[in-house]
Amino acid sequence: MNKMANPPAEQVETRTIITIPEEYDRVYSGVNDPVLIDSGKGKRLNIVNKSGWKDTVLWNPYGNTGMGYDNFVCVESVAFDPVKLSGGQKWVGSMSLVPE
Repeated sequence: MNKMANPPAEQVETRTIITIPEEYDRVYSGVNDPVLIDSGKGKRLNIVNKSGWKDTVLWNPYGNTGMGYDNFVCVESVAFDPVKLSGGQKWVGSMSLVPE
């Protein structure tokens, strides 16, 4: 889902490598173990979602110097659709960050 579209819109991602040339805020449904590659240094970071997470949000406030947009990209493990629990049930999400 492209959350920057007005209104937000479902889109199909066709790229295998995503670069961020503009303000960016998207939900990738069903993508739950992304790999980040720092194009400047070639380092990799694997995000391993062990339980609970089904989706990934990728965002960056491109162009917003005050937020330091050129020094980070935010990758969030999420369960985009509501998780329904009955009384007494619990939900657990766990993840690991594995640098290479």
